[in-house]
Formats: sequence, structure tokens, C-alpha cells
Amino acid sequence: MRQTMKFTAVILLALLATACSKPEKHELEGTWQWTRTSGGIAGVNYTPESEGFNAEIVFKGSKFTFYKDGEKVTSGSYRIDVSDCPEVLTECGNATSYVLRLPEEQCEKIAKATDGKIVVVPSGSAIINSFSNEVSLTLWDNMIDGFSSAFVKKN
Repeated sequence: MRQTMKFTAVILLALLATACSKPEKHELEGTWQWTRTSGGIAGVNYTPESEGFNAEIVFKGSKFTFYKDGEKVTSGSYRIDVSDCPEVLTECGNATSYVLRLPEEQCEKIAKATDGKIVVVPSGSAIINSFSNEVSLTLWDNMIDGFSSAFVKKN
């Protein structure tokens, strides 16, 4: 549980320390492979290995498609919104923070297909980090003790 609390604190700090600006189109576009979901009061940690499935989300143009074990689960339109971002956010290194808006129906399909193991909410925070050779995307449900799902960019 301490690890999850630390992870949640890191996410909160990242949100407070990153730029609330619209990412360049090429930052989000591509295939993102799920690596873990963490959080909650119970301090859970789900991974593809622990849950027995792989998942990917593909962003192209203004559309996204979610796959579980290579099979399409759902697809739809998304938009990036910076209007809800707190004004206290400032630029910090190679991170971009924004609100990713997805249709509620598609979020529910993702939750059902993954038995709630992957968190994608209709208006959750998203952070793209490129602090190392790896580019990551973290989707967060905006709750202090909530969940976040991390993805690594494949292409």
C-alpha cells in the first residue's frame, strides 16, 4: 500500500509540476501498450503478467481504438482539453499534462473488457513523459486515492 501511495503522490506532483498544454499531435499518436494500473485505497497493482492479458490503445488523428489481446474492444473519437487544467501548472522538462476526453460509452466498454483493471475515464488527466529513452502515457482518474493506468509508446 505504501508503494501505491508513493506512486499516487508522484502522479499528483507530476500533475502539479507539468505543463498544462496541448501536446503536439505526434506526441499522442501511435500505439501505446499497457504496462500497469495502480492505486485505490487498497493499494492495488495490476500488470499484464498478473492479469493474464495484454492491452493497447491506438491514437490516430482524432480517433482512438482499444485492443485487448489483439482484438478490438472499442473505438471512437477523443479530444484534448486544456480548459480544465489548473492555472498553477507550469512547464517541467519533457512532460505534458492535459485532460483527455473520451466518450463515456467507450470508457465503460474498456472497463468491462478488462474487468476494471484498466482505468480510462471520460475526462481524466493524461501525462506524456519522455524522461528517458522510453515515452510513457499515464491516464489518471483525477481522484486523490484513485487509479492510474500506464502505457508505453511502441512506435
